[in-house]
Amino acid sequence: MWDVLVLLLPVFVLILLGMLAERFQLVPPFGSATLNQFLVNLGLPALIFLSIAECRPEDLDHEAFLGGFAVSLFVTFGLLIPTFHRLRLQTGYREEVMLSMLASFPNVVLVGLPVLMALYPGNPVVVLASTLTNILEIPMVLVTLFILVNNGAKGRHPIRTIALALVTNPVVLATAGGAVFFLTGAPVPSAIESPCRALGNSVMPCALVSLGIVISARLRNHGDNSVFHPGRQIVILVGKLIAQPLIAYVALTALNAEPLWRSMGVLLAAMPVGTLAYAMSDSYKVASNDASAAVISSTLLSLLLIPALAMIVK
Repeated sequence: MWDVLVLLLPVFVLILLGMLAERFQLVPPFGSATLNQFLVNLGLPALIFLSIAECRPEDLDHEAFLGGFAVSLFVTFGLLIPTFHRLRLQTGYREEVMLSMLASFPNVVLVGLPVLMALYPGNPVVVLASTLTNILEIPMVLVTLFILVNNGAKGRHPIRTIALALVTNPVVLATAGGAVFFLTGAPVPSAIESPCRALGNSVMPCALVSLGIVISARLRNHGDNSVFHPGRQIVILVGKLIAQPLIAYVALTALNAEPLWRSMGVLLAAMPVGTLAYAMSDSYKVASNDASAAVISSTLLSLLLIPALAMIVK
């Protein structure tokens, strides 16, 4: 276990540095927002672009991993919608869907990727695993977005909103650009490869420092109109941190996934609530206080659970 903790030490240190920076006002009030914009629009797309452009056809021959992780996503999502309904936690259909997304949408990029990079240093498949799982989450985003928009949330027509979001999303554009190089077999020019690699190398530290800033800010402002329901939080945390990785382990084992890919799949499934789910919740004002609390609590709990889980599956 000590070896796993040593490998994860940079993750904890960077999150702590972000918390200290926010606490002692070493960053401006919107520092985390700026970092997140950098990550989403530059760092992460560059990393994804290179990971796809430079991968080989045999790298994508992981049907067991894709199938097992997809099962963990959509089985958790599908089971929790009726669970929230039957518990009668004073929720409507939109809230039930949003809460279910929170409990089944792991942060495979901003937390999952740095964790895998720390546990498997220098192994290029960790970026590919994070990218593939991030792509698998897109259908869940689209389903939730359609329900939120189509049931009274303000905004454009659902189809137009979804289409516009996809064609202008830097991650989608980077995926498409990388696919062009992958399909044609052409090498990435050094003038493109060098800056993309520099941006990609910044993803891990920036993501973790930003996460620390967000956690510290929300903990300090927790009492400002933040009303959440403990019953909902319990269901979200059990679903996200216990049920989903367990389902992932069973599915990946049943599909005979390779040991390394099975370990990465279980770890990625055990990641805390994804910040994109919180952003959607806050944007459409659906269970936003529960979403904020879920991000904080699941992230803090995952800092304790991930080392133990890594020791078991690694």
